[in-house]
Amino acid sequence: MRHSFAWMDPRRLAPRIDVETFCSEVVGSRDHPGMVIDLSAEGARLERPYAGGPTPREIVLELEVPEVDEVIWVRGEVCFDQVRQAPPGQGGPMRLLRTTGLRLVTAAARDLRMLRDCVFELYRARHRSEDPAAFLVDAACYARG
Repeated sequence: MRHSFAWMDPRRLAPRIDVETFCSEVVGSRDHPGMVIDLSAEGARLERPYAGGPTPREIVLELEVPEVDEVIWVRGEVCFDQVRQAPPGQGGPMRLLRTTGLRLVTAAARDLRMLRDCVFELYRARHRSEDPAAFLVDAACYARG
């Protein structure tokens, strides 16, 4: 019997990893530096100093793929946008950080495959030491695709 998982939240089917990888948010002809702090094959959480302005609907990022010497370009739809007090020494002149959740919607197919493979491999490597049977869960992720 085949089950459909379309009703489930896709974030629960694909692994997410904590990262600290540099990126540039492209706004018009200007680049604004930031950091991707959470990453999956379908989304990212971006953190950068708050510079004011409304919540964008879409963001274009130039992103360093973690532990791979590659830079990719992605366009993402904004899922959430929050401004909060920054820890000491962060946040720029206003001492605020802007955190934005993105659903990745456009990138080169090669780049999306690279990102997916990177996320799965990092997730597997990080969780292998915690649970000896984790490789079975990881293998199941590939079976769903």
